[in-house]
Amino acid sequence: MELTAEDQALLDGAKGPAAARAMADLVRLGEAYDAPDMVDIGYAHIHSGMALYQGDVELMTDLADAGAKVIVPSSANIANADLVNWQATGAPEALFRLQSRAADAHRAMGSASAFTCTPYWAGHWPTWNTHMVSIESTVTIFCNSVLGARSNRDGFFATYAALTGRYPRFGYHLEANRRGTHLVRIEAPLETISDWSCLGFHVGAEVGGGVPVFEPPPRRPSLDELDALGAALATSGGVSMFILPGLTPPFADVAAAFDGPPPPALSVGASDVAEVYARFTTGPGDAVDLVHVGCPHASMEEMRLYAGLLDGKRVHSDIELWVTTSRTVRRMAEEAGLVQSMERAGARVISDTCPMSCHFARTVSPDPALGVVPPPMRAIVLDSAKQAKYVRDMIRCDTLLTSAEGAIASAVAGRFVPREAGP
Repeated sequence: MELTAEDQALLDGAKGPAAARAMADLVRLGEAYDAPDMVDIGYAHIHSGMALYQGDVELMTDLADAGAKVIVPSSANIANADLVNWQATGAPEALFRLQSRAADAHRAMGSASAFTCTPYWAGHWPTWNTHMVSIESTVTIFCNSVLGARSNRDGFFATYAALTGRYPRFGYHLEANRRGTHLVRIEAPLETISDWSCLGFHVGAEVGGGVPVFEPPPRRPSLDELDALGAALATSGGVSMFILPGLTPPFADVAAAFDGPPPPALSVGASDVAEVYARFTTGPGDAVDLVHVGCPHASMEEMRLYAGLLDGKRVHSDIELWVTTSRTVRRMAEEAGLVQSMERAGARVISDTCPMSCHFARTVSPDPALGVVPPPMRAIVLDSAKQAKYVRDMIRCDTLLTSAEGAIASAVAGRFVPREAGP
């Protein structure tokens, strides 16, 4: 792989041991993927240092102690505790304090402590053709697809790229890989954000690591619907980019999105979307412990939606309702009076984490000294196919998948309300 003089200087330690270590690992990554050279990156969404994984916080604190500094705008991914109000989730204090050490490391390195899986709603909005890096699959697919930036699914290498401003040129940083592989015809009526989530989950399982091109739907989807679509595509498959010609950059029509004639279309009907709802709807509807909305972390418009659905209502005494969002959006929602309105109705507005990323998770390896004991969970009502998949995998309880309207209605009624029965 060809290195510039500046790359070689970093590798030789000109900017300190942390940058040298980062560049060395990036060189190894590039050589593994036969990258010809490196690109300059303009943004990085990096590892938070997750307190529920033994030794994980030390990955960030060791870098900070070695004098590491990010040299491009950088945001941190979701954490294992709400660092603004950890008591609201019932998190052990020891978990909060360990997660706070990672937050201190981020501040020392100069990264924004966003702690969210949707940093774009918090103002991190990389523009078309910006090379970037991301540890979070939802960020990768949204930025590749909706914004036209260029990113792979990077893991911890995203942190190293933030420290060097460089990344090997391979994957979705190459123009040749940013073309469609599958054509998808939407024949299902998509009325809610959750419907788009289920569409994405179905298609992701069909196309694997491909790039689906969707024939333009009857109406223009909202940014929240595109977000839900991408998050689910990246969950059931290895999808890092999708194309909606005329809606996402840069292709104006279906033909332009392919390198050659388009393949036969994969049709997705109402029964395919309904099957995803059914797959993640198990267990009795009257044994619900938690209702969760806000996966991926809610936008300001979704916060308006949830507050409107709760207006004049009260969360059932046997149910916890969690609304998860970034601390930035939470602050905007506070300014608009939305948080106060939801909390008066009995909801808990949570930042920095979510159910499958907090102390509820069972498939983690925390330090025994933390004393983390996941609480028993019978079933969780959700409005996101992505979260339903991860709740099944990590919390290992039943899920009940519905729309946002059905989820809020479930929280009020104290029992599961399917999407067809929502208000």
